[in-house]
Amino acid sequence: MVPAGLIYYPDNRPGITRMRHGRGFTYKGADGTTIARGPERARLEAMAIPPAYERVWMTPKDNGHLLATGYDARARKQYRYHPDWSEARSQTKYSELAGFGRLLPTIRRRVARDLNEEPGEREFALAATLALIDKLALRVGNPTYAEENGSYGAVTLTRRHLRLKDGEMQIAFTAKGGKRARRRVTDKRLMKALAQARDLPGAELITWVDDDGTPHGVTSQGLNAYLAEAAGRDGVTAKVFRTWTGTLAAFRTVLDGEGHTIKALCDAAADRLQNTPAIARKSYIHPAVIGLAGVERPKLPKPDRLPGLAAGEGALLAFLDRQ
Repeated sequence: MVPAGLIYYPDNRPGITRMRHGRGFTYKGADGTTIARGPERARLEAMAIPPAYERVWMTPKDNGHLLATGYDARARKQYRYHPDWSEARSQTKYSELAGFGRLLPTIRRRVARDLNEEPGEREFALAATLALIDKLALRVGNPTYAEENGSYGAVTLTRRHLRLKDGEMQIAFTAKGGKRARRRVTDKRLMKALAQARDLPGAELITWVDDDGTPHGVTSQGLNAYLAEAAGRDGVTAKVFRTWTGTLAAFRTVLDGEGHTIKALCDAAADRLQNTPAIARKSYIHPAVIGLAGVERPKLPKPDRLPGLAAGEGALLAFLDRQ
């Protein structure tokens, strides 16, 4: 749904292009005419699109949902959205979080069932990957990031990232942003699955093998399709786990009863997600949970007793249901 006052105008429609001109830029309309100094030129320059971006497209509509697109130095497409569109998308993400929490037991039952499949089966690989994200709060991962930046996520981890020592299992890797991450695996079902996956062919930690004996890594598209099927609802993606996990980490700080400042909430989420407190607050903590910061003895509803939820999840779900 497009917020009031905006129109949906994607970058496959006619737009304004930015071209280098001397030490600066010139802007050309869809009809090829140069946009002279004036209000329209000021609007385009106010977007502050990084100078390094190439093949820049800019919307001719001042109320377009998408302001501009371009390609960075690594040839990755970047998007600049209207603030009202970004705000609406953010609110939608959080408004659906309680629904995701209610689906978690169903998703986890499917994962537990598929972890009993034969190692090498596609369902086994998908379930093991989703369990990594659920239990260890890992990002999904991106092959391009792994190749170019040496940073890893659930679908790009390799065997060298899995460590076994003195009966303890750990995953140690470089996360997004170059931060070193170390996760201890304590869930016995996941430990068994990773030990089995380690013996399969292929470069990735978790692979599946087709009928011809060819190993395949799990893709983010395949993982999201599996998750949607497990949840019984389209649109559920692995990224929602990150929002749930960050919100839960912050909420548990509130449940602890003391010192639940905004800083403490954001620090807890950032530590769990392996990112910065600023990013955790902006993208991964439900605003209603942030609103509990500093409130002495907040009145919280009775925890939801839904089977399959971990400690604190039932209380979080009951709280979100009231928002």
